[in-house]
Amino acid sequence: MLRIALELADTEPVDFRQELSLPEGVGGEDVLAWEPVYFAGRLKKSGSGYAVAGTVSGRGHLRCVRCLGEFEFAFEERFSVQMLPLALAPQEEEVQLTRKDLDVRFYSEPVLDLLELACEQVELALPVKPLCREDCLGLCPRCGADLNQGACGCPPEVDERWHKLLDFRPVS
Repeated sequence: MLRIALELADTEPVDFRQELSLPEGVGGEDVLAWEPVYFAGRLKKSGSGYAVAGTVSGRGHLRCVRCLGEFEFAFEERFSVQMLPLALAPQEEEVQLTRKDLDVRFYSEPVLDLLELACEQVELALPVKPLCREDCLGLCPRCGADLNQGACGCPPEVDERWHKLLDFRPVS
């Protein structure tokens, strides 16, 4: 049940609960693997369209952008989306969106694609810059050692442009 005909919600709300395997590529290059994602919610008629609300939760294995180590990322996000017919979409070339407009999707086929909506919500749940921990030290720019494991032994880098300022340092 990865697709739901919207007309099913014309008379009464439709509840859905699905375990999904996300396709490769969801989340970008920093996502190494996904465990199953759980997607649950309710589809109901709302004015001239439909409202979809629910939660998406799961775990992914991400790559830290500083140290390149793998870490587990768990998430549980609530969402609410308004689905409107494509005929109601603004026709202007440029439209200034409001906060409310960001939760609106337009459909040409009267079908809710759960996998597409789940992938979108997972992308929104991911951090922009995945970090294994907030205080990750990253890699040494000289030798590539993981500085979270300890100092690498490379001598401190001195910028020669500032070297003359050392002469002004008070002697203790």
